[in-house]
Amino acid sequence: MSDLADSTKLDSAAAAIGAQIRRMREARGMSAAELARQSGISKATLSTLESGAGNPRIDTLSAIAVALRLPLGDLIVATAPSRATLRPGTSEPDYSKQELLQRVGAGVYVEVWRIRIRKAGNRIDSPAHTVGTVEHLHVAKGGLRVGAVDTPCDAAAGDFVVFGADVPHFYEATTDNVEAVLVMTYPVSGW
Repeated sequence: MSDLADSTKLDSAAAAIGAQIRRMREARGMSAAELARQSGISKATLSTLESGAGNPRIDTLSAIAVALRLPLGDLIVATAPSRATLRPGTSEPDYSKQELLQRVGAGVYVEVWRIRIRKAGNRIDSPAHTVGTVEHLHVAKGGLRVGAVDTPCDAAAGDFVVFGADVPHFYEATTDNVEAVLVMTYPVSGW
Protein backbone atom coordinates (compact mmCIF):
# COMPACT_ATOMS: atom_id res chain seq x y z
CA MET A 1 0.00 0.00 0.00
CA SER A 2 1.31 3.49 -0.77
CA ASP A 3 2.21 6.05 1.90
CA LEU A 4 -0.70 8.21 0.68
CA ALA A 5 -3.17 5.33 1.02
CA ASP A 6 -1.80 4.53 4.51
CA SER A 7 -2.13 8.18 5.50
CA THR A 8 -5.70 8.36 4.18
CA LYS A 9 -6.66 5.22 6.14
CA LEU A 10 -5.14 6.64 9.34
CA ASP A 11 -6.94 9.96 8.82
CA SER A 12 -10.22 8.10 8.30
CA ALA A 13 -9.66 6.01 11.44
CA ALA A 14 -8.79 9.11 13.50
CA ALA A 15 -11.95 10.85 12.26
CA ALA A 16 -14.10 7.80 13.12
CA ILE A 17 -12.59 7.53 16.61
CA GLY A 18 -12.98 11.27 17.18
CA ALA A 19 -16.63 11.20 16.11
CA GLN A 20 -17.27 8.19 18.37
CA ILE A 21 -15.70 9.92 21.39
CA ARG A 22 -17.91 12.94 20.79
CA ARG A 23 -21.05 10.76 20.32
CA MET A 24 -20.37 8.87 23.54
CA ARG A 25 -19.63 12.06 25.48
CA GLU A 26 -22.79 13.80 24.21
CA ALA A 27 -24.92 10.69 24.81
CA ARG A 28 -23.86 10.89 28.45
CA GLY A 29 -24.61 14.63 28.67
CA MET A 30 -20.97 15.28 29.51
CA SER A 31 -19.15 18.48 28.54
CA ALA A 32 -15.75 18.31 26.87
CA ALA A 33 -14.22 20.00 29.93
CA GLU A 34 -15.73 17.36 32.24
CA LEU A 35 -14.52 14.46 30.08
CA ALA A 36 -11.03 15.99 29.91
CA ARG A 37 -10.98 16.39 33.69
CA GLN A 38 -12.24 12.86 34.42
CA SER A 39 -9.86 11.25 31.92
CA GLY A 40 -6.84 13.30 32.97
CA ILE A 41 -6.11 14.72 29.52
CA SER A 42 -6.06 18.35 28.45
CA LYS A 43 -9.10 19.99 26.87
CA ALA A 44 -6.91 20.83 23.85
CA THR A 45 -5.99 17.15 23.38
CA LEU A 46 -9.63 16.10 23.66
CA SER A 47 -10.68 18.79 21.18
CA THR A 48 -8.01 17.64 18.73
CA LEU A 49 -9.12 14.01 19.05
CA GLU A 50 -12.82 14.81 18.65
CA SER A 51 -12.08 16.86 15.53
CA GLY A 52 -10.37 13.82 13.99
CA ALA A 53 -7.05 15.63 13.70
CA GLY A 54 -5.22 13.67 16.40
CA ASN A 55 -3.43 10.35 16.45
CA PRO A 56 -4.51 8.96 19.82
CA ARG A 57 -2.37 6.62 21.89
CA ILE A 58 -3.95 3.55 23.45
CA ASP A 59 -3.39 4.87 26.98
CA THR A 60 -5.21 8.10 26.06
CA LEU A 61 -8.14 6.19 24.56
CA SER A 62 -8.20 3.90 27.59
CA ALA A 63 -8.41 6.89 29.96
CA ILE A 64 -11.27 8.34 27.90
CA ALA A 65 -13.09 4.99 27.85
CA VAL A 66 -12.78 4.69 31.64
CA ALA A 67 -14.14 8.22 32.11
CA LEU A 68 -17.05 7.41 29.78
CA ARG A 69 -17.56 4.08 31.58
CA LEU A 70 -17.43 1.90 28.51
CA PRO A 71 -15.10 -0.71 27.03
CA LEU A 72 -12.13 0.60 25.05
CA GLY A 73 -13.36 -1.30 21.99
CA ASP A 74 -16.48 0.86 21.87
CA LEU A 75 -14.32 3.88 20.98
CA ILE A 76 -12.62 2.09 18.12
CA VAL A 77 -15.40 1.79 15.60
CA ALA A 78 -15.32 0.70 12.03
CA THR A 79 -16.49 3.32 9.58
CA ALA A 80 -19.56 2.47 7.55
CA PRO A 81 -18.46 0.56 4.48
CA SER A 82 -18.56 2.55 1.26
CA ARG A 83 -19.95 -0.48 -0.53
CA ALA A 84 -21.73 -3.62 0.58
CA THR A 85 -19.57 -6.27 2.23
CA LEU A 86 -20.77 -9.83 1.69
CA ARG A 87 -19.91 -12.63 4.12
CA PRO A 88 -20.94 -15.89 2.42
CA GLY A 89 -22.92 -18.40 4.43
CA THR A 90 -21.13 -21.34 5.99
CA SER A 91 -21.90 -25.01 5.48
CA GLU A 92 -24.44 -26.81 7.64
CA PRO A 93 -22.80 -28.08 10.82
CA ASP A 94 -23.06 -31.70 11.97
CA TYR A 95 -23.88 -30.31 15.41
CA SER A 96 -25.32 -27.17 16.98
CA LYS A 97 -23.42 -24.01 16.11
CA GLN A 98 -23.60 -20.30 16.77
CA GLU A 99 -21.76 -17.67 14.76
CA LEU A 100 -21.16 -14.03 15.61
CA LEU A 101 -21.99 -12.17 12.42
CA GLN A 102 -21.36 -8.61 13.57
CA ARG A 103 -20.74 -6.75 16.84
CA VAL A 104 -22.71 -3.55 17.30
CA GLY A 105 -20.98 -1.04 19.57
CA ALA A 106 -22.40 1.40 22.08
CA GLY A 107 -23.77 4.80 21.14
CA VAL A 108 -26.13 3.50 18.50
CA TYR A 109 -29.81 2.78 18.28
CA VAL A 110 -30.60 -0.67 16.96
CA GLU A 111 -33.69 -1.70 15.01
CA VAL A 112 -34.42 -5.28 13.94
CA TRP A 113 -36.59 -5.79 10.85
CA ARG A 114 -37.93 -8.86 9.08
CA ILE A 115 -38.03 -8.60 5.29
CA ARG A 116 -40.28 -10.87 3.23
CA ILE A 117 -40.63 -10.53 -0.53
CA ARG A 118 -42.82 -13.08 -2.28
CA LYS A 119 -41.97 -12.65 -5.98
CA ALA A 120 -38.64 -12.42 -7.80
CA GLY A 121 -38.16 -8.94 -9.23
CA ASN A 122 -40.17 -7.19 -6.50
CA ARG A 123 -38.17 -4.41 -4.91
CA ILE A 124 -38.25 -2.28 -1.77
CA ASP A 125 -36.59 1.12 -2.20
CA SER A 126 -35.30 3.06 0.79
CA PRO A 127 -34.16 6.69 0.99
CA ALA A 128 -30.87 7.62 2.65
CA HIS A 129 -30.99 7.34 6.43
CA THR A 130 -29.15 9.47 9.02
CA VAL A 131 -25.40 9.85 8.39
CA GLY A 132 -23.58 6.91 9.96
CA THR A 133 -26.47 4.45 9.58
CA VAL A 134 -25.33 0.91 8.80
CA GLU A 135 -27.53 -2.03 7.79
CA HIS A 136 -26.61 -5.65 8.61
CA LEU A 137 -28.68 -8.15 6.63
CA HIS A 138 -28.83 -11.94 7.01
CA VAL A 139 -30.63 -13.77 4.20
CA ALA A 140 -32.58 -16.68 5.67
CA LYS A 141 -34.29 -17.91 2.49
CA GLY A 142 -34.04 -17.13 -1.22
CA GLY A 143 -31.85 -14.51 -2.83
CA LEU A 144 -31.60 -10.72 -2.70
CA ARG A 145 -29.83 -7.97 -4.58
CA VAL A 146 -29.17 -5.42 -1.86
CA GLY A 147 -27.19 -2.28 -1.05
CA ALA A 148 -26.59 1.20 -2.34
CA VAL A 149 -28.25 1.94 -5.66
CA ASP A 150 -24.90 2.27 -7.46
CA THR A 151 -23.04 -0.60 -5.70
CA PRO A 152 -25.44 -3.45 -4.85
CA CYS A 153 -24.42 -7.05 -4.27
CA ASP A 154 -26.20 -10.37 -4.63
CA ALA A 155 -26.76 -12.46 -1.50
CA ALA A 156 -28.15 -15.98 -1.17
CA ALA A 157 -29.62 -17.88 1.77
CA GLY A 158 -27.09 -17.98 4.60
CA ASP A 159 -25.17 -14.92 3.40
CA PHE A 160 -24.60 -11.83 5.56
CA VAL A 161 -24.26 -8.34 4.06
CA VAL A 162 -23.20 -5.06 5.71
CA PHE A 163 -23.54 -1.70 3.97
CA GLY A 164 -23.71 2.00 4.69
CA ALA A 165 -27.38 3.04 4.54
CA ASP A 166 -26.87 6.79 4.59
CA VAL A 167 -27.34 6.74 0.82
CA PRO A 168 -30.37 5.59 -1.22
CA HIS A 169 -30.51 1.78 -1.20
CA PHE A 170 -32.80 -1.13 -2.03
CA TYR A 171 -33.69 -4.79 -1.51
CA GLU A 172 -34.73 -6.71 -4.64
CA ALA A 173 -35.74 -10.37 -4.68
CA THR A 174 -33.75 -12.48 -7.14
CA THR A 175 -35.87 -15.54 -6.27
CA ASP A 176 -39.41 -16.11 -5.05
CA ASN A 177 -40.18 -16.27 -1.32
CA VAL A 178 -37.28 -14.30 0.12
CA GLU A 179 -36.93 -13.97 3.89
CA ALA A 180 -34.24 -11.94 5.64
CA VAL A 181 -33.49 -10.29 8.96
CA LEU A 182 -32.20 -6.72 8.89
CA VAL A 183 -30.48 -5.04 11.83
CA MET A 184 -30.18 -1.30 11.35
CA THR A 185 -27.83 0.74 13.54
CA TYR A 186 -27.68 4.50 13.63
CA PRO A 187 -25.83 6.96 15.89
CA VAL A 188 -27.56 8.24 19.01
CA SER A 189 -26.37 11.73 18.06
CA GLY A 190 -28.38 11.52 14.82
CA TRP A 191 -31.60 12.02 16.80
